[in-house]
Amino acid sequence: MGLLQKVPRKAWSFLNIINKIVRKDSKTIFLYSNLGFYDNVKAIFDHLIENGYNKKYKIIVSLNDWEKYTETAEKNVKYVSNVKGLFAFFRSKYCFYCFGKYPVKPSKKQIVFNLWHGMPLKRIGNMVKGHEKTDYNYFTHLLCTSEYFRDIMKKSFNATDKQIFICGQPRTDEMLSPVAAEDEITVKAALVSYEARFSKMLLWLPTFRENEGSELDILSADKLSELDRICGENDWCMIVKLHPLSSFDVSKCSGYKNIGFASNAMLSELHIGFYSLVAMSSCLITDYSSIYFDYMLLDRPMGFAISDIDKYKSDRGFVFDDPLSRMPGDIITTGDELLKFVRKIIDGKDDYVNSRRKLSEQFNKYCDNKNCERILTLLNDHNS
Repeated sequence: MGLLQKVPRKAWSFLNIINKIVRKDSKTIFLYSNLGFYDNVKAIFDHLIENGYNKKYKIIVSLNDWEKYTETAEKNVKYVSNVKGLFAFFRSKYCFYCFGKYPVKPSKKQIVFNLWHGMPLKRIGNMVKGHEKTDYNYFTHLLCTSEYFRDIMKKSFNATDKQIFICGQPRTDEMLSPVAAEDEITVKAALVSYEARFSKMLLWLPTFRENEGSELDILSADKLSELDRICGENDWCMIVKLHPLSSFDVSKCSGYKNIGFASNAMLSELHIGFYSLVAMSSCLITDYSSIYFDYMLLDRPMGFAISDIDKYKSDRGFVFDDPLSRMPGDIITTGDELLKFVRKIIDGKDDYVNSRRKLSEQFNKYCDNKNCERILTLLNDHNS
């Protein structure tokens, strides 16, 4: 949180008292992120604007990169820094966050919704070794996509049953909505090749690695060239969307005709949402990212590039004793296995249909695009 990280713990305790005292404005909605404007918070914001909530409510958005949005701010919407946002938080009745937070306890007259950023496969919060006693509970509501994850989310955030809100991820509303054909053409042309027109897309979404090395180490230069050739011969393309915190040098993998790289900044320039990109794909390759729980809603094949699973299990750990049993797709540990997987997908083979659907029913209670709507019923319920 930058400057806010320097605030002493005792000061935050004092701010808890201030938050209890300050009167809340029932017509103010507050959204917070310290890692850019995307994911569940952005999905909630887009729904608010598209459905005219800014005609009835003042919407304050606190961001680490707030300056980028001030000149194009919508009516009755104000963008502020994370420092100034604290004062807006004190006055707001409805607050939403998924990246970062103010470590201030909600008042009894406040709704503070922790949307988080995906159901966990890897350990998070209090389940991470060394963080068992850290206080992460600064909310009235915590998103959970099904009863299957209830106990896991409770343990991760030391939450109560009353705080758990069963609902799909707001971000998947975009994924489950129709994608314009011209948007798909724009993405493929801009990220891969202006000349080629690809019939189908493979999407590779590696998760963030805190240790040294690249997410793409599984592929040598020769294997990348082979992958590029296979895609080209079959009128497919592959887009690799790196994690926002990734330091991978994309220039090392330039020059391929059928493989492209995407970032949040690139998608923003194209006016394409990340989950629209996900919806365009015919297959997903990922590893430990929560995206695969979302992708199950599309009922399309997946592959898991997890050459470092033993090290990851030892260092970070998983919420399940047997994570592989919850990964309904090909397990990929070498470059040759990845090429084999790609060939199989191009040939139309999908060996995990039944297991994928069974697990999706456990992981996702809802499979429609009404999740923002469900969450925002809280505004109506508390204003009635």
